[in-house]
Amino acid sequence: MRALRTSTAVAITLGLLTGATAGAASAQNDDQISYTSQPDRVAVFLNNVAFARDTVALPGGVDVRIVLPQTVYPDTLVLRENGERVRNYRLDHKTGLPTIKWQSASDSELRDVSMEYLLGGVSWRPTYDMWLGADTDETVELDYFAEITDSALELSDVQTQLIAGFVDLNNPIAPAAELSANQRLAGFEDAFIPAAPTGQVDIQHVYDIGRLTAEPGDTVYSQLAGQTLPARRLHLWNAPTDQQVTVIYKVTNESDQPFAEGVVRSYQDGLFIGSDFVERTPIGSEGSITVGHLQDVRVKREATQSAVDIGRFDHQFEVELSIENFTDTTVHMEVVDFLPTNAERLEASIQPQLEAGNIMRWIISVEPGDEMVITYEYLVD
Repeated sequence: MRALRTSTAVAITLGLLTGATAGAASAQNDDQISYTSQPDRVAVFLNNVAFARDTVALPGGVDVRIVLPQTVYPDTLVLRENGERVRNYRLDHKTGLPTIKWQSASDSELRDVSMEYLLGGVSWRPTYDMWLGADTDETVELDYFAEITDSALELSDVQTQLIAGFVDLNNPIAPAAELSANQRLAGFEDAFIPAAPTGQVDIQHVYDIGRLTAEPGDTVYSQLAGQTLPARRLHLWNAPTDQQVTVIYKVTNESDQPFAEGVVRSYQDGLFIGSDFVERTPIGSEGSITVGHLQDVRVKREATQSAVDIGRFDHQFEVELSIENFTDTTVHMEVVDFLPTNAERLEASIQPQLEAGNIMRWIISVEPGDEMVITYEYLVD
């Protein structure tokens, strides 16, 4: 806690938000102290909102003016003096900066003042870099960084926490990046999708990064995790929508930090090969990261419909799924298709695994130079 003392006529202004230097003083009147709030603790959310706490020891028995950051949400202010809420205070906006004014209830030499408030202009986002080895590798190198953007505060050795979550202050909140349909089919841990009800905070995790120093306009990068992690290479063909086989890495989080949802940049053989979204990945679970497509495997889906008169059924659908492997290695993959809700009497050349949501899944292997064809048919009324 910072301590400020005065005798008679003095006004004290700290911080760089108003352009003053720390410790600068000028005379105003005999019973007023002016102080610019400079947080000693911040907790930063993902959507450009931060919680700040500032504690300072001020002389007792005099009126106080405290200048708050310009981006503060005034109605979130919690003001205490010697541990008790200040019952009566007012906010003055005439100078362009919100300024708290109140009459001190203490006549002691010093009184402890604390302020807690939410403010805009400070945000963070997760960023990931993943390095892939050969196709047969069972590990990846993954670095997890926090990208912290400060456009509002002078932060000097401030205790900082990063909150993987969103807070709603009656302002629109940008939706989270969506998972691809193929990632859902590949299986993943339930991802955090903010519903953003008014006033609610949905916190995934709190990262303590220690003390942060930053000036307005700075972007600071802080590493949260970085190591070799186990991975499974999965080949998936979403037959109804895709013209290629998608390559997805299922990466097991064996770090000591959960992964917040964010964008992963992937590299292989010294080249950038693309980026993808990864869902929230708790410690010990797997995250799904798409890294491209199999260029030497050709896939095709053909469907035909014909009229029939079989009992109460009047239409028959026939579907052919073909996979050609032009590589010199065996390709192991999963083929996924969807059965209409009104389909009955399914018959298939290779029996699929039937899953919730009318999903049909085939786990197959195609030898080098070979073509595999899967056919199925069903009736609808």
